[in-house]
Amino acid sequence: MCGYEDANDCDRLRHDSALKMSVGRKASDPGLCSQPTMTRLENHIDKRTLWKIAELFVKDYISSFDKAPRKIILDVDDTNANTYGAQQLSLFNDYYDEYCYMPMVIFDGMNGKLILPLLRPGRRNKSLNIFGILRRVIEYIHKEWPHTIIELRGDSHFCSHEFMDWVKTHLYVRFITGLSGNPALMKKIDKQLRRAKGDFELHHEDVRRYYSFEYKAKSWKYRQRVIAKIEVSDKGVNVRFIVTSNRNNKPETVYRRYCKRGTMELWIKDLKYFRADRMSCSSFRANMFRLFLYGAAYVTAYRLRSKAFSNTEVGAFTMDSFMKRIMLSAVFIVEKKTFIRFSFSPHHRHLEALSQALTRLSA
Repeated sequence: MCGYEDANDCDRLRHDSALKMSVGRKASDPGLCSQPTMTRLENHIDKRTLWKIAELFVKDYISSFDKAPRKIILDVDDTNANTYGAQQLSLFNDYYDEYCYMPMVIFDGMNGKLILPLLRPGRRNKSLNIFGILRRVIEYIHKEWPHTIIELRGDSHFCSHEFMDWVKTHLYVRFITGLSGNPALMKKIDKQLRRAKGDFELHHEDVRRYYSFEYKAKSWKYRQRVIAKIEVSDKGVNVRFIVTSNRNNKPETVYRRYCKRGTMELWIKDLKYFRADRMSCSSFRANMFRLFLYGAAYVTAYRLRSKAFSNTEVGAFTMDSFMKRIMLSAVFIVEKKTFIRFSFSPHHRHLEALSQALTRLSA
């Protein structure tokens, strides 16, 4: 939670009094584990343990609610974690022009809670593999919240025909995903595109239009609703497509809801403030375990920030600011026979917010 990402940091931090006390020891007790111990732990994790940890992430997300919500949005995306030491399953990615892993992360699109981080090889997996992951997560959540509507939101490479076919028989699941353009889709909007270009040439003002139509690719089992956004301006023509199970709302309403997934980029950035893109182990499983540790740090910090520091200026901090201004605060620790005293500097920039948070935590 404090930004120390490597096992060799343990050699410097194992004698830190605050860290000892955070795991139930006294400040005067012997040091915590060293780098070799932490390295052995990382490399001792097996596949079954990783599965249980992943399950624990989803279970913890569910337990963070007082009652089952009426609806949740699963924002799903992947990001790069560059590698430099020929780690197992580290592959070259043309888009990033680097050898990397491609972790997939799932957030709650309504509040930024991390649901699950999952390490993957350095290329985008086939749609069937993505579907298998999403189906397991959704089914686990549905088992606990049988009356909750679950909506998936992602970009075009999460537009899996296996997932869309599966949704048809699971009425509690909905989706809005990007859809890659192709000649067949462009033909569907040819008339609307020509009309938008004509309006721009006539009025010399930027034009933005939304259109909805039915479409079925060869690999799709069912016809789906596709929404096109057409923009014509001095910069040229910009056409984007999305596919959705939502057949009730206006095209513009659905597209704007899809665009809100852009906030997820900020949450991924927050996760990377915990060095979640640092993959220094040689084995894939050890790096998967590391990603889970980074994710656990994010979940802990998120909950601490939103609960203990709510209604304070700290509650609106990015994870980077929260880490540097709060978690890395210097304290003076005095250990007595019957108590231990923590003292913050009286000139701490956020002393009032810290006082409020400590009062809430001790209640």
